[in-house]
Amino acid sequence: MLLRRIFSVMITATGLFLSVDASAGDYIVSYAFDGTTREDVAADATSLLNEEGITKECQYDRSCTIELAKSDLTISIDVRRSSRREVVVYAYGGRSRSAACCYFLGGDRRFAGSLAQPLLRLGIYEGHARKRNEYVQNLPLGLLYLQFSDLR
Repeated sequence: MLLRRIFSVMITATGLFLSVDASAGDYIVSYAFDGTTREDVAADATSLLNEEGITKECQYDRSCTIELAKSDLTISIDVRRSSRREVVVYAYGGRSRSAACCYFLGGDRRFAGSLAQPLLRLGIYEGHARKRNEYVQNLPLGLLYLQFSDLR
């Protein structure tokens, strides 16, 4: 009788732990995109492309996607459970963007960095990818700010 009760408590506890892990995100990403151009600054105006938000459903070992509807960009974030202090970020353009979108500094398709910094500030550019040791100067689309919290 005692063994049966212990066994049922163990099964219940295991089920509760698994359900908590499956329903909640592993980390939270706060984001902001600043699409203000030099022309906007000169005219003392803010860009209509500016967006911000929070996504709470990001999980380790899975891509976490942020849709920036105003600027027609999709941001994909990967944080691996084995290396919780490293992040890989990709940016993709939607239908309104050219095939030459989207790159990070130096014409890189992806950004890999450390989460030791409290805030990541990433420039997103339109142009072309770097080939070998080529110097690339692409056109800026805006700045993407990412802040990670509640890393479990």
